[in-house]
Amino acid sequence: MARSFLAAIVIALLSIFLIANPEAVGFTVADIDSSQHYKLEKIDLSGEHAFSRDAVVSVMTTKERPWYQVWKPLPDFDTQAFTDDLAHIERFYEARGYYNAHVTYDLTLSRDKVTPHISVSEDQSIRVATIDITVANSAPPPQELDRSFKLPFNKDDVFDQDAYQTGAQDLLNLYTTHSFAHAKVRRHAVVEVVPLQARIRYDVEPGGRCVFGNTKIIGIKKVDSKLIEEQLIYKSGEPFDSRKLAASRSAIVGLNLFSAVDIEQEENPTDRAVVPITISVHEGPKHSLSAGAGYNTETQLNATIGWTDYNVLGGGRQLSVTGNYSNVNSTFDVKLLQPRFFSPKSSLTLEASQQQQTYQTYTGNISGLDPHVDYKLSSSLTAFAGWRVEYMKFNSVNASTIKAIGGFRRSGILSGPSAGVTFNNTEDPFNPQSGEILSLLGNLSDHSFGADYRYWRVLAEARKYQLVGWQTVLATRLKVGLSDTQSTIGDVPLSERFYSGGEGSVRGYGLRRIGPLSASNDPLGGLSLIEGSVELRRRLIWKLNGALFFDCGQVATQPYDLRVDALQCGYGPAAGMNSPVGPINFYVGFPTEKPRGDSSWQFYFSIGQYF
Repeated sequence: MARSFLAAIVIALLSIFLIANPEAVGFTVADIDSSQHYKLEKIDLSGEHAFSRDAVVSVMTTKERPWYQVWKPLPDFDTQAFTDDLAHIERFYEARGYYNAHVTYDLTLSRDKVTPHISVSEDQSIRVATIDITVANSAPPPQELDRSFKLPFNKDDVFDQDAYQTGAQDLLNLYTTHSFAHAKVRRHAVVEVVPLQARIRYDVEPGGRCVFGNTKIIGIKKVDSKLIEEQLIYKSGEPFDSRKLAASRSAIVGLNLFSAVDIEQEENPTDRAVVPITISVHEGPKHSLSAGAGYNTETQLNATIGWTDYNVLGGGRQLSVTGNYSNVNSTFDVKLLQPRFFSPKSSLTLEASQQQQTYQTYTGNISGLDPHVDYKLSSSLTAFAGWRVEYMKFNSVNASTIKAIGGFRRSGILSGPSAGVTFNNTEDPFNPQSGEILSLLGNLSDHSFGADYRYWRVLAEARKYQLVGWQTVLATRLKVGLSDTQSTIGDVPLSERFYSGGEGSVRGYGLRRIGPLSASNDPLGGLSLIEGSVELRRRLIWKLNGALFFDCGQVATQPYDLRVDALQCGYGPAAGMNSPVGPINFYVGFPTEKPRGDSSWQFYFSIGQYF
């Protein structure tokens, strides 16, 4: 009874104190009246140096209200969740080698609002002192299987538990890709806090070498099982390689006929050296219908509708019919894809399209056929070879543009071979953080192929993405285009000339507004192109991103004339946010040399990165 009376007095005094002092500091969770409802005003974090504030706060279940959502009420402050979060932060540091990190806090109370002040004392990190790998059963060591094999950390690095665990998985992958299907890897780490060092050991038990056994397929209802068997890149009796299982699964998923695909290796009680495989699938819809609409600053209003059959006449053939409309380019396209064309790594595409292009320089109507064979040389390298046949007709071309170009063929047939190769080892198609993309494309049209137009065209592009610290990605791009006629200058179609400026090109300029202009202020395009870009991208807060960009480019009307001494450049900031369909970005660009009649700045919008 006395204790209850004393507690009531303390709570009453605390309430009077808070009323008299609307902002009180130095409290702890134990000082808070559990019967009162508190809101979280903000989180004040200090002392974090090895990691960013966002990284530390991300492990907390206590979340601030985003600064821009002022219309939403402040979140509740849960004392138990907050207490747990303090332990989460210490575990966050421990997992990254800071075993002596210590977290303290106090609270500021302002009526019904709480501001936690969290202070982190990081201290020194644990370093890797020794790394030992033992392999049982006289099996070959890692370097004998693959000379390039390396663990994701080295001696004297900070002891990071994620890298430590990844090292075990990398060793397991190494042995399972070299026929040791039953390999096991056990990891051991002894952390000595006083000398600040960690001793790491991996024990590898490879087991014996294995071969693939028979494959069983379950879950098939309407799809022929032979179609799945055709996607397998391994055969019974071949040395076991887990990479072939992963590649086979990717090929099956690529058929777009299954909503789920699982591949598992089974135990063989009679002979462990033979590994049976079970493939479990769940069939999805055979057809799909898609539609969408949007707006961007280059094509303005745009709309798309498409229908796809993923198994035309069996065999995994895909037939798609797509219609795209925009104020600049409208297309109706029919495409038939034949997978496994003479080889599991190649496919044949038969494509027919009708386009209407509406640009400042011309209006073009283009009917085309484009059969081509694609070949996947590796997971990062693809190549194609095909034949382009197009009938082109150009209207709305100003007389001053024709005079400046030196004449042009108003209509005719383009016919000839096309080929290209692309290397892409980036990890994210919408927002790459690392890796390179290299591409080389070329096509030729000549009378000997039944064409009216006689010219050749080559376009090469290199892109590179790399983290440069402070959660910042440096993205760079270089594009070079060369073209030449084999008769008169008019034999390079207007749609095949190079243009620069605008979205995905040199921001700060309008669409195709870089390079020579006619007396009527129309872009002339050219036979030579050079472009380059440098962009710094960084996450800001929540899902918001920021960027700074600098683009340059130039077009020349003569072949082999890369005008690096006369580049026109654009620069500016960007802001955006991450979304399920990729980053949504807004750009403001300023030109270094404003074309006549153009604005002194440009605004752009995109879903996904421009490059």
